[in-house]
Amino acid sequence: MGLFDGFTSELTARKAYKAHVTGNQLSEKGKAAEAKAEHEKAMELYAQAIAAGVKKPVYLMAYGMLLLRMGRYAEAKELFLQAEHSREITKEERAQLRINFAVTQWKLGNLDSSIEQFKIAHNTKKNGTVYGSLGYVLIEKARQTGDFAEALAYNMEALEYDDEDAVVLDNLGQLHLAMGEKEKALEYFTKAHEIKPQQVDTLYYLAKLAAERGDKAAAKEYLESALSGNYSALCTTSREQAQELLASIK
Repeated sequence: MGLFDGFTSELTARKAYKAHVTGNQLSEKGKAAEAKAEHEKAMELYAQAIAAGVKKPVYLMAYGMLLLRMGRYAEAKELFLQAEHSREITKEERAQLRINFAVTQWKLGNLDSSIEQFKIAHNTKKNGTVYGSLGYVLIEKARQTGDFAEALAYNMEALEYDDEDAVVLDNLGQLHLAMGEKEKALEYFTKAHEIKPQQVDTLYYLAKLAAERGDKAAAKEYLESALSGNYSALCTTSREQAQELLASIK
């Protein structure tokens, strides 16, 4: 690859990253269709840049995260492994890479490996992303085993770290729901919804609880809001689940 080719591929990667960031910002504002368009643009540009020889970890990891969101987990894992072996990777990028890899393992069904990687990340540097992600996979493990002690302890620690994190609040809602404590679950889901009204997972569970108590109007409103939002493979519920629940209460 010549100097000009290298410059061109780097420029393409930068354009991809810019579209990626724009897509994320639009998603946060609830503009799902516009966000999707920017993310698709970013995907195409990342693919072009990497095919042309771009190997910087920042771009490999960013493209990998978009692939994760699209449900292309095996492809994302390969990019993360490439980034891991790069001589250019920084200490900060390596720490983020561990989190990305842990998410990938969760989505590939390797729950124990995911928990192990998240715990290492937690011990390295505590932040909201780790608390939210590890909190959720511990809930998944608790659902399998029936032992909720570790999940409850960790998610309460996460709440102490940031009691206004909508993901943490949603996790606690899901945890208490799995434990059969519907009133407590509703309390946490309501708080999460107040902080982040377009969080689709929270909307789904609020709808489910509303339907169970016979409030069909509220359930439909929550689901219609969820279905107008932005779903990705990293959500803990799916668009199909929301559609099925809506169909069941009409």
